[in-house]
Amino acid sequence: MKSDTKDASQSNQSKSKKIKFILSFIGTIIYGFSGLISLGISQFSVYITSYFHHNNIPIDMQYGNLVSPIIIFSNSLSSPLGGFFEKKFGFYKTLIACNILIEILIFIFINQMNMYFSFALIISLGLVSGICMGIPGKNLFYYYPNKGGTLSSFMVSSFILSGIIIGFTGEKVMNPDKYTLKKGEQFYPLEISANYLKFYRYFLYINPFLLVISLLLMKKYDKKFDKLIESEPRVKTGLNKNKKNKDNYRNNIKAVIKNKRIWLIIGMTILTPFVLNFSRNTFRVYGALVSMDGGVLQYSQLFIGFSTVFILPIWGIINDKCNYKIMIRIISISCIIQSIVLSIFIKSNLIYLICIFFGSILGSGFMSTTNLHTLKVYGIKYSIEIRGIIGIFGSVFNILNGIISFIISKYYHTGEELQQAYRYIYLFGIGFCCLGFYFSLIEKEDKFRYPYGNKDGQDEEEYTDIINSEVNDKKPKEIELEDTSENK
Repeated sequence: MKSDTKDASQSNQSKSKKIKFILSFIGTIIYGFSGLISLGISQFSVYITSYFHHNNIPIDMQYGNLVSPIIIFSNSLSSPLGGFFEKKFGFYKTLIACNILIEILIFIFINQMNMYFSFALIISLGLVSGICMGIPGKNLFYYYPNKGGTLSSFMVSSFILSGIIIGFTGEKVMNPDKYTLKKGEQFYPLEISANYLKFYRYFLYINPFLLVISLLLMKKYDKKFDKLIESEPRVKTGLNKNKKNKDNYRNNIKAVIKNKRIWLIIGMTILTPFVLNFSRNTFRVYGALVSMDGGVLQYSQLFIGFSTVFILPIWGIINDKCNYKIMIRIISISCIIQSIVLSIFIKSNLIYLICIFFGSILGSGFMSTTNLHTLKVYGIKYSIEIRGIIGIFGSVFNILNGIISFIISKYYHTGEELQQAYRYIYLFGIGFCCLGFYFSLIEKEDKFRYPYGNKDGQDEEEYTDIINSEVNDKKPKEIELEDTSENK
């Protein structure tokens, strides 16, 4: 009778965990809308720069190629601070403060007409969204840490789907008639470009409601889900539960930075997808200048986005089951092939679009594989900080992409001239891809050994969470059990 009661209690606890996870997942996606809309400024830069031009601001559409790298860089720069602010101010307070700041910054952005101040606001938006975007995701990983690849892929897919909705809605609001730039035309008409103000005003009204809904749904992970009832076998972790765990945060992060492994991962992150990132960052402006049909530009991005949404979970499932070294090498070789094809057939808009589509699949696979590998190597506790460090260097290279495209635009103005210049960029990028492939041959799969961890080199708190999660997921064969019976 007593056993049945305890079984029922454990079953209820498991159901409660699943319900809170599902609610938190939905809340995380809803909360991400505000960050994605602020990051979407780069997607709508062709309209924003056109509007500035019509208001006598000395600017051209190529400035838009700088927006995405700048936002990504500032986003990555602040993302390691997400864990710090969460520890200092708490889960919910940090999310609320960031959302309010985004609301204020967007309001200022659409009510001023200074180019340099606009870039300062864009940087600020990237910094704020970088702090808050990783916190809800980290919270979700604690629910099911041994499903990192699948969970990460579904999260990213959901964010991409949200981005598709935002991007498509924005295009419909700003360019409802799918206006196509004529040959030699470099800006959208004023009546079209001014619509970006209308779109962001809608956001200012909707965002507070999204914040309230997301906070009601998100449930901060409760460690009571990891506590086993007394009659169950206890996990032998080699840890003294009565001993207070010390926060060796700073020393462990320093150890990660000083170790060469993270620099190999950073090297792969910035080199392997160089051509993918360059073609993606310049696609919207380049497509407009080579006179791609306006409808094609809108629907191709929609098609690419939806394809990525469906493919990412597949990547996650594959990565959870397959060897990392095999996956990263296949993706790296595919990136080299994509770079070669782009450099040869850049004159063909159709092949260019196919390469962009193929590149989005490779990019999502590279991101999924690298994120899961980083999570397995370094654990969940420091995931925001470490992925932020990697992201900083990746975004620096992204800025280099933007600067290169901006410099090129000063000497090559028409679509035909850009095609010739971009061909040399892609040929140069092949060498970067090859170097990234070489780094993938060196990187290992074993877990990083923290100097202030347990006997296995894992952070003590992190190790306990993962072991207990494995028990709750009914995987006793993967852990060592300790007999706690009275007849021991």
